[in-house]
Amino acid sequence: MKQELHQEPAADLGMLEIQGRLRQLEQRDLWLWGAAIVVMLLLILAVVSFSLPALAQEESPFSVHHLDQAVQGLLGLVLLFSIHVIYQLILVRRLRRQLAHQLEIIARQELRTEQLRQLVLTDPLTGLYNRRFLEQHLVVEIARSRRQDYLLSVLMLDLNDFKQINDCYGHSAGDLVLTHFAIHIRKAIRSSDIPIRMGGDEFLVLLPECRPEQVLSVLSRLHGLEVEHHGRKIPFAFSAGWAACQPDDGPKQILERVDQALLTDKLTGKTQQELNRLEAQIRQAEKMEAVGRLAGGVAHDFNNLLMVIRGYTELLLSRADQSDSLSASAKEIQKAADRATALTQQLLALSRKQVVQPQVLDLNAVVADMDKLLRRVIREDIERVTLLKPGLGRVKADQGQIEQIIMNLAVNARDAMPKGGKLIVETSNVELDEGYVSSHPVVTPGSYVMLAVSDSGAGIDQETQTRIFEPFFTTKENGKGTGLGLATVYGIVKQSGGYIWVYSEPGQGTTFKIYLPRIEETDEKAKLEEAIAPPARGSETVLVVEDEMSVRRLTRQFLEENGYRVLEAIEGCEALRISNQHKGPIHLLLTDVVMPQMSGRELAHSLVPLRPEMKVLYMSGYTDDAIVHHGLLEQDIAFLQKPFTLDALAHKVRAVLDARNGK
Repeated sequence: MKQELHQEPAADLGMLEIQGRLRQLEQRDLWLWGAAIVVMLLLILAVVSFSLPALAQEESPFSVHHLDQAVQGLLGLVLLFSIHVIYQLILVRRLRRQLAHQLEIIARQELRTEQLRQLVLTDPLTGLYNRRFLEQHLVVEIARSRRQDYLLSVLMLDLNDFKQINDCYGHSAGDLVLTHFAIHIRKAIRSSDIPIRMGGDEFLVLLPECRPEQVLSVLSRLHGLEVEHHGRKIPFAFSAGWAACQPDDGPKQILERVDQALLTDKLTGKTQQELNRLEAQIRQAEKMEAVGRLAGGVAHDFNNLLMVIRGYTELLLSRADQSDSLSASAKEIQKAADRATALTQQLLALSRKQVVQPQVLDLNAVVADMDKLLRRVIREDIERVTLLKPGLGRVKADQGQIEQIIMNLAVNARDAMPKGGKLIVETSNVELDEGYVSSHPVVTPGSYVMLAVSDSGAGIDQETQTRIFEPFFTTKENGKGTGLGLATVYGIVKQSGGYIWVYSEPGQGTTFKIYLPRIEETDEKAKLEEAIAPPARGSETVLVVEDEMSVRRLTRQFLEENGYRVLEAIEGCEALRISNQHKGPIHLLLTDVVMPQMSGRELAHSLVPLRPEMKVLYMSGYTDDAIVHHGLLEQDIAFLQKPFTLDALAHKVRAVLDARNGK
């Protein structure tokens, strides 16, 4: 600070000297102009002086005698003027050099002054601004927020147990904690936010254009961090208080309210509880993602097995006498395979690998259409209440999946009310803003349609809520549930781009709230089903590409029995070789999507240019990004979901081939 005070007089003296130099330059300029005027006047007087005598004597003013004198006089004046100008220019140049040197000295002094000022306003340990900067800048920031009409929030952070860290690990550990905490604060905030170290273990952050409810998203980035000191990990445990600047707040008032909020948080620990809750939400979402990927892989392999079981069962039933005991056994196998297929579809829904056919839906209409079905499922001692919001926005989803969500939640509610109760299905338009996102970090703000299913049952404790969407997790007795109902709901909601939350307390009932993105499109009419099924038999050539041998053999056998000529390949490269060797036409490529080395889509892209007349039919137990994006089938793609019945295969093959012929 003393250095800064010494620099200020020096800067003032430098400015006075520069002003003096500028005045000298102005004087020199005046001297030059004055000299030029004087010389001009002297020249005029000289001409007049030697012209008048000549006129008086009636002689020519341009006589040789007088002309000689005039020229000599003019040359003398020009010489004197030139010498004067050269002298003045030398002085001006010297003054300009002195002035430039003086300006350079002033610039260096101002730079050093600014550096000293920054040192005075900066904390030397963390590099953040200090309390003195806050005293000067907070008034400016409050005034700017009022002038530009934005909300200014102030966040105060206090490192817990900082004294114990110094006592246990030494002051070097304390300094390390402060330094790294400051670094993480910079990373957690925006470039427009201003971090300040107040002193000791307290930090303050000015957050322009930030509402108080958004502060939690900043704190979540600081939660759970730690620093290593000599092999020991020291966590960053902190308390936090924050508040928004009110219209009549001055610096003192806003700081007092923030201090009070910080003191309250130290006593209650509310911030840490909120951060722990947010962290648990994120961990749960990550766990569900991992479980979903696992379920998708299991469903893919399981679908191939079901395909073989169901296919050969159909062949047995088509050849066996219906009164035979063998036929009855085959039917039981078929029923078990159907139940396993339904289970697989639930796994696919959980993993979001199910192929869906989304359309613009009015959830009010879907709920109303489900009413008759719910009557058969819900007991008479349960009162059903439907609260449908007029003017409800539209969503884009698969109607069958939405119906499955409503059914699964309704069945869960029924089981939670063994002695009767109330079931409420509600729809509404909602806006999820930044405040909601701050407490639900996985949510994207925007316009949504809410579907809520509530019951007055026994409720769910907190521990169960943390696992409620896990597959195969159930609180029901053995044999009374698969544990996939809510897991399926979770997967469908996520695949539809939405979010689901559960709200419950023991003895207070349960509410599931589903938020689906709201769109502006109008309703789509459901496509009419084909009135007449196409013929199943044919004589065309079909190239079957399937890496699972049992599925490939079953498909070939059935197609050949229906009159088709079949070429088969185990993978893409072999299919290319067979296509090159085959001289006749190949009317249809029936290929699995997910195969080693070359996917079905890559194979089709290689073969279709060589055989433009060939059509392509994909089949798969689950989807990848080869033919779908987030489970949505691309346009003009023919697809058959595994496991499929042989009858479905025959009709789909015939339909694709007939589409080629324009039928």
